[in-house]
Amino acid sequence: MLEDLVKKAAGGLDGVAKELVKAASAKIQNKIQQAFALQKLEALKNKIDQIGKVKTFLNPESIVELNDIYYEKAIAFSDFSEKPISSFPERHVLVEGGPGQGKSLFLRYMCIKEAKGSRYIPIFIELRYLKYKKTLKDEIMEAVCDFGIQLDNDVFDYLAKSKKIMFILDGFDEIPGAYRNKAARDLENIARAYPDLKIIVSSRPDSGMGASFHFAKYKINYLTPKQQIAFIKHIYKQNGLARNVIRTLKESKFLSEVTNTPLLLNLYAITYNARQFNPDSLSEFYSIIFPTMLYRHDRLKLGYERERKSELTDSQMQRVFEVLSFISLNDNHTSFGISLFREYLAKSASVTRINENIEDRLIDDFTTITALVVPDGFESFSYAHKSIQEYFAATFISKQSEEKKIEFYQAIINDINKFRKWQNTLAFLETIDEISYVKNFSVPAKKKALCMDQSNKIKMDYSSVRDLLGGNSMIAIDDNGEILREYWDDTLYSAIHKGYSLFLRGQVISFLKTKSREIAEYISYCDINDYKEYQKSPGQYVIKIDVVIRRCNLQKLLSDIISSRLEETEFRQEIIHFERNAVAADNIIKEIFDL
Repeated sequence: MLEDLVKKAAGGLDGVAKELVKAASAKIQNKIQQAFALQKLEALKNKIDQIGKVKTFLNPESIVELNDIYYEKAIAFSDFSEKPISSFPERHVLVEGGPGQGKSLFLRYMCIKEAKGSRYIPIFIELRYLKYKKTLKDEIMEAVCDFGIQLDNDVFDYLAKSKKIMFILDGFDEIPGAYRNKAARDLENIARAYPDLKIIVSSRPDSGMGASFHFAKYKINYLTPKQQIAFIKHIYKQNGLARNVIRTLKESKFLSEVTNTPLLLNLYAITYNARQFNPDSLSEFYSIIFPTMLYRHDRLKLGYERERKSELTDSQMQRVFEVLSFISLNDNHTSFGISLFREYLAKSASVTRINENIEDRLIDDFTTITALVVPDGFESFSYAHKSIQEYFAATFISKQSEEKKIEFYQAIINDINKFRKWQNTLAFLETIDEISYVKNFSVPAKKKALCMDQSNKIKMDYSSVRDLLGGNSMIAIDDNGEILREYWDDTLYSAIHKGYSLFLRGQVISFLKTKSREIAEYISYCDINDYKEYQKSPGQYVIKIDVVIRRCNLQKLLSDIISSRLEETEFRQEIIHFERNAVAADNIIKEIFDL
């Protein structure tokens, strides 16, 4: 009894660690004691404490405590009314949100809140920093060692089954595309092997985790106008600054639709208070960020202009920043060490034809003046937010020759991994370089998706149906072959044209519902190993839709039906219309430049 009281009084990480040591078998208890020795437990606490120290756009020159500035009500889920933190009912959770919706800060906040409780030892891991040379389990074990906890397979197995460890994995979408599918499968294997291990993963939509049977998906809601006003009041302690921004939000419905994420709301508050500027589009909004961040400190101090060590003009600095954004994004680096930062800036300076050997001066200007790239540890730097990198990469692409644009777009159309890397950049290009985007990317991608021939007839083959559907899409079925639930894969087309995906998915499910007898027969007579893999509980099976279609020899019938149904939709005429308009606009531009 006394021991329990002492343990309860200790609470927090100390209490959880004591429970882990006490519950360990004699075989592994010594390893657990070593893993959570006092010195290592203190190192773990310090590591978690560092996770709670952040920089903000409002005060980029200082580090603040996340607990002091975090606004919990900025995160809400459409299918979970209360803020969940660790109270998600499922053990394995995918938190999904678009750029700037606050996924990373939410997970950091979750980690520091859990560290103060007595339920879990939270381990926060940024997936972008893993090397992906081994299995994801091994990579995670190495990352846990950075928290001061030394792991081997026995210790990992014990902790994962203990119900006392929470893995908080941030940024699945920032895993390089070539490794992402394998990482998703490895993550599912960990979830399958350790059903009691609490795992929270964050990701942007359509990034490769959508079809997971093992992770419950929670989508972050966009901020409502009422939440936006409350958020502004929270971040601005000076009522005057908050009042002016709130007034403009109330006056413009369009603006409140643009500033529907914490990131965009933060940036708008900064740009408005510096320039009293109201944008008409998201791309126009982003276009003002760089010049605003160059001068926002100076505008607060009459007669003061911050010295630029690079001695570059505004336009020169922005051109360098655009090239930097493109080449670093192309290399899958949102963060980089100082040597790589210098290398990127040397290339950027060369491309923009400015003075050589000014990399260190540019580093100082970009980090201390604009704060769009910020220090991230010792001699390491990162973009303040990935969407900033993506926007300025888009402006770089928009200024290239037509031949270069065509080369860029064709590479993306033919490679899903490249598409995922450039997905948000494409969204910006759709606005800032619309004609080229439609002509060289949107129309070709859609024609390829629907297998439109030269006469614009749709003739889908099964390979194309599978691409639209997603090779990892699955269905849950019962013994009678009746569909209980669908799990949809993230595909290129589910991101660039949701209408195609929604239509196709509906048609495929309707088709499969007419084939329940064939599906039930396949399940009944399939190989015993396949049967064991499919069965999730008595009378319930989860199987890839692609496997069902192929094993039941339904490829040609389904493809013919889909082609016929697509011919009856507006999709075909829409593509023809966009293509004609893009060509017409292009011809007008050629006439204008016909000297």
